[in-house]
Amino acid sequence: MKYSTLFIWQDIDGKTGEIPASTRNHAKQLLIIQGTVPVRIKAGVKLSRKCWPLSALSLVTRQLATMLQAGLTLSHCLGLIAAEHPQPAWRYLLKELQNQIAQGKAFSLALSEYPDAFPPLFCELIRTGELTGKLEQCCWLLAEQQDKLIKLQKKVRKALSYPIFILAVALLVVLLMLTLVLPAFSEIYQSFNAPLPWFTQSLIDLSDIIRDFGLLMLILISIPIVYYVKKLRPQLNWQQREQRLLLRLPLCGKLIQTNGLAKIFRTLAMTQQAGIPLTAGIKSAANASGNIQYLNALLTILKLIEQGSPLCEALRQQTLFPSLSHQLIRVGEESGTLDDMLNKLADIYETEAETLAENLSAKIEPLIMMILGVIIGGLVIAIYLPIFQLGNVMA
Repeated sequence: MKYSTLFIWQDIDGKTGEIPASTRNHAKQLLIIQGTVPVRIKAGVKLSRKCWPLSALSLVTRQLATMLQAGLTLSHCLGLIAAEHPQPAWRYLLKELQNQIAQGKAFSLALSEYPDAFPPLFCELIRTGELTGKLEQCCWLLAEQQDKLIKLQKKVRKALSYPIFILAVALLVVLLMLTLVLPAFSEIYQSFNAPLPWFTQSLIDLSDIIRDFGLLMLILISIPIVYYVKKLRPQLNWQQREQRLLLRLPLCGKLIQTNGLAKIFRTLAMTQQAGIPLTAGIKSAANASGNIQYLNALLTILKLIEQGSPLCEALRQQTLFPSLSHQLIRVGEESGTLDDMLNKLADIYETEAETLAENLSAKIEPLIMMILGVIIGGLVIAIYLPIFQLGNVMA
């Protein structure tokens, strides 16, 4: 998109529309140049990657496939979807695509001008559909692939976010007890005129440090985190280190690996079904993997294939791909059923990823409960230990 803000306008006849511009005055000037006299212009949405979620793209793709299968023209389909779409950004984008197609531009070429909304694999499959005359079939393949990817991503995110959420809540509870509850008991303890147990005294000292220097500590902790996120993490070598570390994690690493394999083989299977050459399919799978380790491995595989090596042998030389993958691919290459074997591998790893995601919470939950029990129980003991000790002294 050339401009970052989408403005919604209305003319004197009550007609409404969307136009991207830098400011409201700029939007008014563009509309007047186009022959429209706006009576109302308001800012809509900021045009960014967040405007084009995979779920919205999946819905548009499925609607497009359904309408094409019913015999409607591509331009008519885009116009109908745009007219009923609830999101202004998508309405504008679909109308722009409709206008470009009406001017004679190829659909795949028009899509490639909006890389934030349509990934390279999407454009590649649409181009294949245009060349083969099977555009609706390619749209169905894309919609099914997107639906499976969304379902898998939701389960993986849920499995990984659950322990982080629980630990964050536990940390918040601990901070509240140290900064609010424990100081109130500390005032009571001072009236005892008796030494406190070392455990309680240590926590009171920690509470005083947090209350006196908590903001400074937060700033000192935030500086390296922000520096890493803003400066180091965008660098390729740091991304490689981070993703290499994630793949080695005891519980999450297997889930991340299986999720990556499912994406790769689903993309390869889809490109093979659409008739896209294997080398182009591998490039698309590398981009769809979402992991630099797998991207580098697939680029190495691509070089080996271009040198004449079979896919199974190229995969066998990469440790990131389990033996099952190159064994089934060998069978597919020898029997001429490579697309079926790729689909089977995608199904296997998607099922395995879903199972790992479901089991991850069950495996982590006892550990989290134990950690929470130790932390909260320790705080409670530290709070009431002086009271118990005072009772023993008085007795």
